[in-house]
Amino acid sequence: MKPIKIAFPLLAVLILAGCGKSFLEKDNPAALTYDKFYKTEADFEAAIAEAYLQAASQSEGLMEVNEASSDNSYVNSLNSTSGVASFDFLSVSSSLGSIRDFWFKCYATITRCNMVISRLPGSTVSSQKQQVYTSEAKFLRALTYFNMVRVYGGVPLYDQEITDMETVYANGRASVEDTYAFIINDLLAAQNIDQEREQAGITNGGNRASSMAVKGLLGKVYVYNKQYGEAATLLQNLVNDNHTYDLYRDDLSNIYDPEKPINTEVIFCFNYERVSGQSCPLTFRTLPKNSQGILPNVTGDNGNGDFNIEPATYAKFEANDKRRELFGIYRTTVNDEEVEFIYSKKYLDIGANSSGSSSNFIVLRYADILLTLADALNQSGQTDLAYPYINDVRTRAGLEELPAGYTKEQMNEAIERERQLEFIMEGDRWFDLCQRGTDYLKSTLNEFFPTSNTPDAIVEDYKALFPLPSDQCDLKPGILTQNPGY
Repeated sequence: MKPIKIAFPLLAVLILAGCGKSFLEKDNPAALTYDKFYKTEADFEAAIAEAYLQAASQSEGLMEVNEASSDNSYVNSLNSTSGVASFDFLSVSSSLGSIRDFWFKCYATITRCNMVISRLPGSTVSSQKQQVYTSEAKFLRALTYFNMVRVYGGVPLYDQEITDMETVYANGRASVEDTYAFIINDLLAAQNIDQEREQAGITNGGNRASSMAVKGLLGKVYVYNKQYGEAATLLQNLVNDNHTYDLYRDDLSNIYDPEKPINTEVIFCFNYERVSGQSCPLTFRTLPKNSQGILPNVTGDNGNGDFNIEPATYAKFEANDKRRELFGIYRTTVNDEEVEFIYSKKYLDIGANSSGSSSNFIVLRYADILLTLADALNQSGQTDLAYPYINDVRTRAGLEELPAGYTKEQMNEAIERERQLEFIMEGDRWFDLCQRGTDYLKSTLNEFFPTSNTPDAIVEDYKALFPLPSDQCDLKPGILTQNPGY
């Protein structure tokens, strides 16, 4: 079941028509005039669906930042001219198209959320339904700003629909602290969304915001904002009160089944369809370049090799680790030499065809709740209490429990390692390393890179953040400042 899949009316066409230009150009999508379409519940159902669809478009940028830039993946040498190679070699510039695209997709999402929030009071939608749509919009807005603050640092904040360009041009970067405060306020406001819904409309998992999704994301935000006590309390209560979600303990590939995106582990994900414009691009980007026969309904090349798994990272999986089954090995001949490429099956859609793939991008699942709780407990000095949660994830994978007596530093290492193996290719790795500090990021990756497929890559202090798009800074000289080093 994919409940957000709807037929978009003219509203969506008008929104999409306004998306071709920069957020800061004169034809700002926030300034489009189609007020008459924001009146009925059907209008807002379409509008919030478009916000979800726009938010889903951020997934490629998250993969480039987190997987290509880190020790998880590398670009196939046959595809070294791909834009993702700049992330792979940590040579990202402010003029890189991917950096601009991610910025625009984020603000396009925020614009749509603000439209919903600002226009609901003047609609014919019931007050109860207005609360639901507002909470969904605030969840998506918070998620988007959370992605942005981890990629760029502090960014311009917009809490309502902008109809004049002077407001946009005068708005500079907020501080990181203020950006996190904005995110937290949005999530606190949205956390009771299931209470706002009619009972029949409560979502227990999948691709619409739920109270579990909002609170789970809030716990993660608290950890990144170093509010470890708040995170531990929130997530502990979430786990104790939970009667819906659990780790999926059978065939782990079922967690990622494109035909059944709703399961007991997935709390929130973006669903795609085998339809042009709504297809998951990660299926093809995660398969080796020039690979043949992996997707039976796709003739010719099945992949483009943007995200091949680093062999040394794959080697971290113990022989009895069930998560090894989530990878495939493709063997081929390059320049008369037999080579093999390791690829993730998390976005594998056997039913993919020339129209696209319906694989899913998971934003939050129950394993993340458990490991984030373990992290919060450890960071707040309660290392002994972290054991059950990391051990639950380990035993699900077929591994032994951790030995007792870990120090805080040892537990930190264990959690970081477990997170890498559990969430590899789910768009979290670079963020995870940065959350532990720039020195941790540098020591981990600079030790790894010399023997990797990108031996010349190096992390310097300033690279913990990525550059703002140069064209955006040029449009707001002295207002929108660039990150140091770029």
